Amino acid sequence: MPKKSKLSIGLDLGSSYIKAVKIEHTNNHYLIKDFILKKIDPSSNLPILIKDTLEKINSQKVPVNISLSGQNVVCRYVNIPLLADDEFKNALKFEITKYIPFSPQDIYFDGCILKKDTQQNKMLVLMVAAKKDYLNQRISLIKDVGFTVNLVHVDSLVLSDCFNFNFSKQPELANKTVALLNIGSSFSNLNIMEESLTVLSRDIRIAGNDITLKISTDLSCSFEDAEKIKIQASTDENKLQSIKPSLENVLSLLAQELRISFDYYETQSISTVEKLYLCGGQLLIKDVADILAHLLGIETLVFNPLENFEFDKNLNVTEIKQASLQLAVALGLGLR
Repeated sequence: MPKKSKLSIGLDLGSSYIKAVKIEHTNNHYLIKDFILKKIDPSSNLPILIKDTLEKINSQKVPVNISLSGQNVVCRYVNIPLLADDEFKNALKFEITKYIPFSPQDIYFDGCILKKDTQQNKMLVLMVAAKKDYLNQRISLIKDVGFTVNLVHVDSLVLSDCFNFNFSKQPELANKTVALLNIGSSFSNLNIMEESLTVLSRDIRIAGNDITLKISTDLSCSFEDAEKIKIQASTDENKLQSIKPSLENVLSLLAQELRISFDYYETQSISTVEKLYLCGGQLLIKDVADILAHLLGIETLVFNPLENFEFDKNLNVTEIKQASLQLAVALGLGLR
């Protein structure tokens, strides 16, 4: 008997853009009904921008899925002694204080068991903590404009949900360890995944705004003009060549951070990172994947977050495909 369809709203509140998607779930089919991409300018009134976005995409007032990133959120992957599921939930509040650099009274936290090793009597667990003030502020932004929050996730983990939905069944990824990198404006979200399971995630404070700032310095122009030049470089080869030294400089710093993460992972595992998959608005600039591939010495690909989604007949498919690299987190939230 067919299941009743369900609507979900994924809302990604970035530092430069608000990204929202509406997805209808029916019998394991995920239909994108609508999407919105709005630029956040320095003069923008964020609550009004959020209200306008949600009123346009969410007239049914479906509870919204949001996610967090940055220095106020911490994910830790830890091996601890083997416990039953209910024992782990009880132990979590004590275990998390050993690994999270925040005061227990200042955080909301959660965790889950990723895999159990009965032979070694241990298990790999994920622990996540977010500062209360930060999370409360995010929820208030939604509530104050007349909507409610369904769930709160973490950008890097949502990214892995989106990737798995689209690519986990591809045979060439079987038994492979890959990295996912979403290059945003303020942060780059990194995941390392073993056979579709995330085993390391972090937010790196090197991203698109750093590229813009470097262009501004190198070309002696304002940040706003540098951002315009960077956008133009996605279609203008002369503009691309003018910013390429700036781009390579910042990407070399990002590659260093990625290599540190890869090396740390590889000291803890028998596997190595074999591929890097990229998404995010900065991939609109040509050559980003090629530069990172050269710097890291591994195969680097741009992944399409829309691969396995279906499109509503009234959706502007050309527009959403053009925006797809910026929508991975919103799409991952919409899967929930």
